[in-house]
Amino acid sequence: CALPIYMTYWSSRLFVYNAFGGIIMELSLSILCGVIVTVMTIFNGQLSDYFGVFLSTVLIHLTGLMTLLIMMAVKRKPIQLRNHLPILFYTGGVIGVLTVVFNVITVNALGVTLLTALGLLGQMITSLILEQNGWLGSIQRKVNPLKLVSLGLVAFGIGVMIL
Repeated sequence: CALPIYMTYWSSRLFVYNAFGGIIMELSLSILCGVIVTVMTIFNGQLSDYFGVFLSTVLIHLTGLMTLLIMMAVKRKPIQLRNHLPILFYTGGVIGVLTVVFNVITVNALGVTLLTALGLLGQMITSLILEQNGWLGSIQRKVNPLKLVSLGLVAFGIGVMIL
């Protein structure tokens, strides 16, 4: 059964909707991101078995930088740095390095499934707190009971996984 699809522009972003109003492209890309992160975590853990945590983290980020530079060259995008941006905007790289380091330290001990589930729980808790308060420039969204129930179900599922 093919659903009718229509597109709309909102806030300079293209959203693809199905007949029920779901955001198809964004949901699909989110799932794809989860698949890619899981595969990346496995490869990063294997790389750290050969080179150790810190050298593997350097190699991971160097190959990522090379990939990005190739992508920019293909799309003919120049590197343009902006003046007067808050220093907080540049901390994503630090957070990325810490994420990789923590992943390669824990993936072989916990396994990818539990590591991913615990990471999701941490993301959910942090997201709820940040959005509830509108911190770090996030759009303020109130925590509702359904979000708390969802968080509880995820935590319960992780508890079952650990048993």
